[in-house]
Amino acid sequence: MAQTLIQQAHTAIKNSAFLAAGLLLPALCTAQSAPSPQDTALLAGNCITCHGPGGQPPAGAGSSIPALRGQSAARLLERMQAFQAGQVADATVMPLLMQGYDKTQMQALARWFAQPAEKP
Repeated sequence: MAQTLIQQAHTAIKNSAFLAAGLLLPALCTAQSAPSPQDTALLAGNCITCHGPGGQPPAGAGSSIPALRGQSAARLLERMQAFQAGQVADATVMPLLMQGYDKTQMQALARWFAQPAEKP
């Protein structure tokens, strides 16, 4: 029983840390102009936590976590803006995460994920 409570507390702390990082990291990378490619890759690190390395979700993720890589930049930007505005009824974490991004950061992320995946 005590071990289960400790595991639940550990999970809650870990989830809170991920959420805090997701909300704070964009603020650290703010810029008046478009973020550099390095800053954009750093911002995209928040996305790959759920959406998988390079924007491709892990096998077995199902349709609940969509692939980002290769979608049109316009579609990705539209979706991020909808999350930020609270216009996606079934969204859970994304509206919170999108609050930390400004317009230029979202545009940079949309362009970054719209690029085809690099071949190994």
